[in-house]
Amino acid sequence: MRADPLEVVSSTAEAAFATDEEGRVVIWNRAAERLLGHDAARVLGKPCDEILCGLDVFGNRYCDEDCALKQMARRREAVHHFEMDIRRASGETFRASFSVVVIPGPRPSQYTLVHLFRPVDRGREGEELVRRILKASPAPSLPALAGAPPRSAAQPAPLTAREIEVLHLMANGGSTSHIADSLFISQATVRNHTQNILRKLEVHSKLEAVSLALRSHLI
Repeated sequence: MRADPLEVVSSTAEAAFATDEEGRVVIWNRAAERLLGHDAARVLGKPCDEILCGLDVFGNRYCDEDCALKQMARRREAVHHFEMDIRRASGETFRASFSVVVIPGPRPSQYTLVHLFRPVDRGREGEELVRRILKASPAPSLPALAGAPPRSAAQPAPLTAREIEVLHLMANGGSTSHIADSLFISQATVRNHTQNILRKLEVHSKLEAVSLALRSHLI
């Protein structure tokens, strides 16, 4: 069975977060919480440039609303490894190395950017984790943004209160086992809720579901 990119990001010890095509944080895992000091509940839905306050190696502002990574993803350009100085919640800055994986979204104009990062002095970035996420994500031949037919604009079926709870925990980086423990239900029940969420939102992965839910203000 193909792994879901969200599960890969949530379960890894590597600090990671994901943003949608507007630059809003849609995933923030526990390793990112520990490294930067920001709780997922505080940053979800916010522009990542406001959280990272990134500077390039010369001290120039790198992170802003006109993010270069968003422009590259829209042009279907490869995003290569880079380094920049980012800020912890305490105000302390440090240099981090970044690897970015682009995950296609449910519509041609939508995508998710998964950022994997670690302090530079910890050595090389997690190439194996990047390969795992690429393997877990679908790799269709993507059409040009301008000419692609739009996805159906029909409203998704309403989610139950329990499904909303599951989505909240997914967005906070919770794995299937963590969600089961938090809600005092079995892992099989979590998987059933997850399948219902994917069906109702008409998406193919939990990463897409969380991104769409935040975009639609469902969570």
